[in-house]
Amino acid sequence: MSRVLNLLLTHQPPPAVARMLDWWRDCCPPSNVLVAFNGPDEGFAQITHPHKVRVIDPRLVTVQHSRERQSYTAIFREASRWLAGRDFTHVHFAEYDQIPLVPDLNERQVARLEEERADVLAFELARVDGTNQPHYLYHKALPGFAEHWEAISVRPDRGAVLSFFGTGSFWTRAAFDAVAAREEPFPIFLELYLPTTAHHLGYRLRDWREQSRYISSLGNFIYAIDQARREGSWTVHPAKTLWNA
Repeated sequence: MSRVLNLLLTHQPPPAVARMLDWWRDCCPPSNVLVAFNGPDEGFAQITHPHKVRVIDPRLVTVQHSRERQSYTAIFREASRWLAGRDFTHVHFAEYDQIPLVPDLNERQVARLEEERADVLAFELARVDGTNQPHYLYHKALPGFAEHWEAISVRPDRGAVLSFFGTGSFWTRAAFDAVAAREEPFPIFLELYLPTTAHHLGYRLRDWREQSRYISSLGNFIYAIDQARREGSWTVHPAKTLWNA
């Protein structure tokens, strides 16, 4: 039987975190939610949700995410530690402003993963080596970038570099723990590091396809929630102001 952990990243003040958790109650029990908090210490102490981890990493707090090589490795590592000894089979990672729209979200995610015979589902998944994708071109010039994948890969083609949009992803427990256990050889932007690491460790990644319709790095979909739900979207991003008082 599948059991999904919903790993929610937030830095917002405790009242906003509480409103976020109330919304998530419509699609999963509170026991299936782990809050990864990267706000101030006093905010973490005031969060009443029992399942929470404090994540302290300066590479979470970036402005130019690619150039500063933003990382979610610390989040994955803390969550993997928390998972030890618990019976979750899958992990759904989502930033605080990615909003679930359907009550059976986790069931749909598991079914899609099985349909795709995949280990990871991601938004805007693409192979980018040999292209002019900006994140890839920036990292390609870094000493040791190509050599790292060659050193860890179980694939016949050790030169593949994958990219995904990092706001939300869905993982088997095995794939999540395997990636969390790796050490970054040097800072690599999460949107390249996470999917490429999973790929070269032998895990199968697939794109969310039509579920990317209301997933964007720009704008604010708070006013499109009803429309997105009518059009069959399971989540939207971003909806940054939904938890505001």
